[in-house]
Amino acid sequence: MRKSRAFLALFLAFSSINGVSFASDTIPLSCANKKDYTIRISNVIKGCEKTEYSLGAGAIPRSMTRPNTIDKQLIYRFKAAQAAAKKDGQAIYIASGYRSLAYQKSLFAKAVKKYGSEAEASKWVAPPLVSHHPWGIAIDVNYPDEPVGAGWLEVNGPKFGLCRVYENEWWHFEPVIAPGWKCPPLVKDATFTVD
Repeated sequence: MRKSRAFLALFLAFSSINGVSFASDTIPLSCANKKDYTIRISNVIKGCEKTEYSLGAGAIPRSMTRPNTIDKQLIYRFKAAQAAAKKDGQAIYIASGYRSLAYQKSLFAKAVKKYGSEAEASKWVAPPLVSHHPWGIAIDVNYPDEPVGAGWLEVNGPKFGLCRVYENEWWHFEPVIAPGWKCPPLVKDATFTVD
């Protein structure tokens, strides 16, 4: 019970920092229909219906243990965004999502060879212990050839709790906010932490 109260207090404090003020029974919760992924707003007390997936009422944090797949709630958020994008005539797809730690290490090693140093490589490929891909909470969208759809997601992603996070990577998105909140300012590149 103490953990629940502490979490709620922390959540409400974070909400007020983001310019959002809620009584505990009115914290919004986005729910996606399991068939067509249309969004309905509920609240954390009422929850979602059996015919819906919860998109959550906050950022999606790292799990306590390393996963071996992309976070389910992140998938639901993306599928809801994908359905909305399709209605707007845009196609979005996940080009890269979950990566094993070993695969992230190999990508980083290739980037070091390409860019000449770990410092320069880190601007484009996050080091394995920094990247959110091995935690299943980062996706690369429409990379490398279709930035228009990713641009749609950058504009509309906050509705689904998805934000572009790096100035130099138009394709990289993370669930760093609750659906409906405002995305934080972009950071320069992957050398900056997005926790």
